Order: sequence, then structure tokens, then C-alpha cells
Amino acid sequence: MSTAHITGSSPNSGSADVGIERAEAFAREHPALVKLARVGFLAKGLVYGLTGVLALAIGVDAARGSSATGDNEASQSGAIARISENSFGTAVLIVVAAGLVVYSLWRIVSVVLPAGNDVKAWLTRAGYLVSAITYLALAWTAIAFVRQPGTPGDSEDSRVETFTRDLMDRSFGRAAVIIVGALLIAIAAAFVWKAVSASFTEHLLPGGVGPVSSRMIVVLGRIGWAGRAAMMALIGFFLVSAAIRFDPEDAQGLDGSLRNATSSGPGTALVIAVGGGLVVFGVFCAISAPKQRLVGADS
Repeated sequence: MSTAHITGSSPNSGSADVGIERAEAFAREHPALVKLARVGFLAKGLVYGLTGVLALAIGVDAARGSSATGDNEASQSGAIARISENSFGTAVLIVVAAGLVVYSLWRIVSVVLPAGNDVKAWLTRAGYLVSAITYLALAWTAIAFVRQPGTPGDSEDSRVETFTRDLMDRSFGRAAVIIVGALLIAIAAAFVWKAVSASFTEHLLPGGVGPVSSRMIVVLGRIGWAGRAAMMALIGFFLVSAAIRFDPEDAQGLDGSLRNATSSGPGTALVIAVGGGLVVFGVFCAISAPKQRLVGADS
């Protein structure tokens, strides 16, 4: 969306106009910083792409009748671990960590840019802030692998199960876990809408990238966001199931949710679809990086 699309006919559109103009002014004043920040999307794409590959491996193994008990954890931290196993892993992890930090700073700038005060704008700010914190944590995981090769700390599944167990020990725990699971499912629904409406194009400059047309970028984005939606829905489903059954072991991160889903034929197909979608989302992030715009919370 550009300033030409803002009519300023209402208070909300006026504040949006200010937010968009400030974002565009910041980008013009700091072109080098914006170009550097776009590298963060390459790092994000690499992590999602590898996560998708690991998820696909679980689905394919299950489809072949294998037990899907590989050592590689299908999660973002698992993708970081896989990078570290490469002969050039340390160098790549340093670049990935730097890219994720830059991407997080990009999101923090999006939070602090002037924008509207309606509910949607504040929810968008919250989403950007959570994204920044998430990728800063992932960058720290990459740094931990550089400092101490191997698998530092517990797996994502173990952390989710421990968190859920501790929470369910409290009087309000089951309700809280259900709310968290429902929130993840709601986020999944929002991702589905983003895929269907292709609203993510509002954050992209017009045109294609090299031989990849703008239409193809939109197709990749739609498939990728649908994959992310399925991923979030799976994790949310097993969180809600854990609370309803009062069994913290049902609560899993992405890896455990994928492995649990392969217990049935349709579930295995869903896992393969999630893996493929995450791979495509990684490709989308990498290809669209040069076209990413800095936007505020109401863009």
C-alpha cells in the first residue's frame, strides 16, 4: 500500500497516512540499513526451509511405514542444529544469527513507528514484538551452537511439555493452556486469511525479482502462509488436547505435533503438506527479500 491509496477521509486513515509516510521516510533516510535488514529475510527463509525439509522427512518416513523417529528435530531450533552439523556450520550459523538479529530489529522498528491507536494496530504491534522476541531467541540458539557444538539445552517439545505441566499444576492451568492453544488456532486462521487474500503483498514493493514474476511470488507466498497456518493449528490442537485430557505429554512443539499427527493416514498427508508449505515459505522469504518494505503497525 502506498500513500496514494490513503484518502485521509477519516481519523484512522489520517493516522495511517502518518505512519506510512514515517516508514517511507525512515527507509529513504537509512537505505543501507534497510538493505541490511532485508538480509534478515534470507536468514529467516533458510531456517523455515530447513524446518520444512525436516518435517517432510517425518511425513515421508511415516508414509513409507517407518516409525518417524529420526534424530533431527523438525523445528526452527532443529534447523539451527542441522546447520551446525555442516563442515561450514559455524560460519553459516554466525551469518544466520546476525541475519536473525537484524530481522528482529526490523520488526522492533515496525513496532515503534508512528501508527494508529485502533485495536488492529495494537494487535499488529504485539505480533511484531512477539516476532522480534522469537527470532532474537532463535539467534541466541544459533550463537549457543557456535559457542558449544552439539545440542544445547532441551528440545522444543521438552520445553513445551514442561511449561504445560507447570502451568497445569496451577488452579487456572487447564483454562490457560486451552486459551493458549485456542490463540494459536486463531493465529492459524489469520494466516489462512493472509494466504487467501494475499494481504502480505502490501508489505512488498511492486514487480518481480529476476526471472521470478510478481505473480509467482504471490503464489509462493500463498502456499507458504498456508503451510505456516497448518503448523500453528497442529501445535494449538495438541495444546488444547493436553488440557482437555489433563495430560501434559500431549502438549508438543512442532516436532512432536508432526510425529503425533502421523499416527493416521490423513495426519501423515497433513504433515507432508506442512513440510512442503514451510519449504515454500522459506523460498518465498528468500526470493521476496529484495522487495520487502519497512511498514508500521497500520500498513
